[in-house]
Amino acid sequence: MKTSAHTSNSIEALESEYLYTDLSQIAGSGNGLFTAIDIFKDETIAVFVGELLSVVEAKKRADEGNDRYFISLENGRIFDSMHTPCFAKFANDAQGPSVTHLKNNARIGLDDNNDVCIVATRKIKAGEEVFCGYGKRYWQKHS
Repeated sequence: MKTSAHTSNSIEALESEYLYTDLSQIAGSGNGLFTAIDIFKDETIAVFVGELLSVVEAKKRADEGNDRYFISLENGRIFDSMHTPCFAKFANDAQGPSVTHLKNNARIGLDDNNDVCIVATRKIKAGEEVFCGYGKRYWQKHS
């Protein structure tokens, strides 16, 4: 997954107060990320929490198949949220290889603190699942 543009519209509440996980609407995807409140376009939904990996460690984890939560940062470093509690990592990609009528409603970006986050690309209503694109490179490797 690649990151893009900065955002500055954050929700003034703890993520645990408005986000939750439940079975995704995408078959075979496991849990997905859902919102308990309306989220507006350009608001930061969730911030990724994880480890910044060395090239050696990233390659080792990828070779072991433990790279499903990798994010490629603009500086070429790899960020991994697999082993850290984090709501953002539960957002699935509605435009992945699964046949689905669903559409992505968010994107991966950077907030004003340069934290990797998920940003709404449209209004997302309470109870909706949050979806964001992982990028072609991710699906080439994981399909």
